[in-house]
Amino acid sequence: MRSLVRKIVVNVILMPSVLGFAITAQALTIEPTQEDSALAQMITRELERRHLASDVLFAERKPMVGQLILKAIDPSRSLLTQQDIHRATITALPEQIESGNLDAVYALYGLSLTRSEERLDFWIETLNQRVGSINLTDQEELRIRDDETPWVGDRTELQNLWRRQLENQAISLLLADRSKEETYQALIRRYKSQKNRIEQTRPDDIFAGVINAYASAYDPHTSYLPPADSETFNINMSLSLQGIGAVLQSEDEFTKVVNLIPGGPAEMDGRLQPADRILSVAQGSAPFEDVVGWRLDEVVQKIRGPKGSQIRLEVQAGDDAPHREIVLIRDRVQLEEQSAKSEVIEAGSNGEKIGIITIPTFYSDFTAKQAGDPNYRSTTRDVKQLLEELNEQEIEGVVVDLRNNGGGSLQEAYELFGLFIPRGPVVQIQSAGGRTDVRGDRDPSISWEGPMSVLVNRLSASASEIFAGAVQDYGRGLVIGSQTFGKGTVQALLPVNEGQLKLTIAKFYRISGQSTQHQGVIPDIQFPSAFDPTEIGESALDTALPWDQIRSLRYRPIDTPQAHLAQLIDRHQARIATDPDFKALLKRTERALELSGETGISLHLETRIQEREANNQALLDIENMRRGSLGLETAQSVSELEAAAKEDDVSSDASLMESARILLDEIQLNRRLAGL
Repeated sequence: MRSLVRKIVVNVILMPSVLGFAITAQALTIEPTQEDSALAQMITRELERRHLASDVLFAERKPMVGQLILKAIDPSRSLLTQQDIHRATITALPEQIESGNLDAVYALYGLSLTRSEERLDFWIETLNQRVGSINLTDQEELRIRDDETPWVGDRTELQNLWRRQLENQAISLLLADRSKEETYQALIRRYKSQKNRIEQTRPDDIFAGVINAYASAYDPHTSYLPPADSETFNINMSLSLQGIGAVLQSEDEFTKVVNLIPGGPAEMDGRLQPADRILSVAQGSAPFEDVVGWRLDEVVQKIRGPKGSQIRLEVQAGDDAPHREIVLIRDRVQLEEQSAKSEVIEAGSNGEKIGIITIPTFYSDFTAKQAGDPNYRSTTRDVKQLLEELNEQEIEGVVVDLRNNGGGSLQEAYELFGLFIPRGPVVQIQSAGGRTDVRGDRDPSISWEGPMSVLVNRLSASASEIFAGAVQDYGRGLVIGSQTFGKGTVQALLPVNEGQLKLTIAKFYRISGQSTQHQGVIPDIQFPSAFDPTEIGESALDTALPWDQIRSLRYRPIDTPQAHLAQLIDRHQARIATDPDFKALLKRTERALELSGETGISLHLETRIQEREANNQALLDIENMRRGSLGLETAQSVSELEAAAKEDDVSSDASLMESARILLDEIQLNRRLAGL
């Protein structure tokens, strides 16, 4: 059994406070066992032997291991000092882990836990002082989102940083309309809860933290999963919150939404968004429980629950964004809710109709298929039926909407593309050693021969990127939207003792030879993205494998829609310059990216209030501009705007409508060239 030994050290860890009191914490001594040592050697050998990354690539990345360990242990650079790091000899850690010598890295991990307790004690004691304990009138700033910020020099500087962090957290609650006393009490409860969780640190947590930091140097999708029961294991593997249909990850002290599962309660509700932070959770009508600083699996357990039960979430989009309460009813994601759907919209001045096929995920009912059910559901079978129905409605073309489609069945991706071409290769899969497997369409039948395009965004990933890339390579249509996610790798699970090692074993490549990794698919015509690529996507991950390319396959392009690209872009630009919905989309995107790029946050309460009001006013002005252009009444406040929006019901999917108009432009240009 691994040992986690706690010792109370009297008069050893003593920090003089600027407020005149002292903080004494319990020192954590974490001792690796022989089992830990042997397992570390086994895992590092398996990574070297089986991972897709070449020996050369990892040799280049090995110096990063020490920094990755520091980032895992102290992501906000608020626990360790330059003195601590120098004494730990960070550069020696990779070789030590490979040899099974874990003493130094465990000691560093233990120090970070001790410092975490010291910081929490400091915050609690500061808040207990009440009057005058927190000064929110100084013109100070807290650095955020800045990996280049140096580590503080000593413990005095460290304590000053803790003070600024406390002030920022207090401001965040005060901006959520909490009173000063409510803010004090809420923070004290939060910090006591966090302290209890530090004290419950499991030995497996330490080992997994160390090994995963080492493994992440290979790539961000490689990790070690320690032994656990099946439920917790599945959560750790997929980070999927069953019950509300969201994919989460830990970021600093917050639980952050990565994306929403199509057809799940959160996606159907529409209020929870990627990049939202979950601050607190409540069951039904029970009081909220603060979950800031909790382990991801603990937050998961709070959110999971029986089908039909109610859960309430308090969420926040960013540091100073308003706190929002979202009420959801837990449910299972049903295949029917994930299935492809179609609609017809009028995209031209003469009533020209464009068919829209929305595909939330690439699905297949494998159980029914294996059982021989002739009516089993799959993306390809459902879309084929939808195309037949659209054909009867005399549409001009089809837009395949893959926005927010995170992938799914690889087979469905290339079989779906087969509905639009006679036959041919669709994707290449290259494993370690250079072996390449080609997958494609062998069915000569075509379900739709007419014009088509594909609409994508930053959350279009994996199988979606394979489909969009094939459409682009074959010239089968235009790809429209924003750069896709960029996940072009394949993972497999390898049993390791009682745990499992998830590692990258292959890469996807387009038939042109280009990888979808890191770069994703670049649209022919680009729309503004609501997602900051430094926050969302493969390129936001420190150790993502690079983009590369292999040999192109022999294939016959079907068309060259890019030949009209300059004209299409000119028409697109002229149209969006006057389109109220698209102009508002552009303005909102510009504002969001401007705010996301900030690296410092004021600790002056009145300044923060003014900044929030300015942001709300900017968003209000944007929406009022749109409403005025549409002949609607403007609103005087955000709350009035929300109420008016519900009554007016004139919301428009600007990106979808514009993609349909672009496709119609292409159709008209082709007809003109053909003399029709």
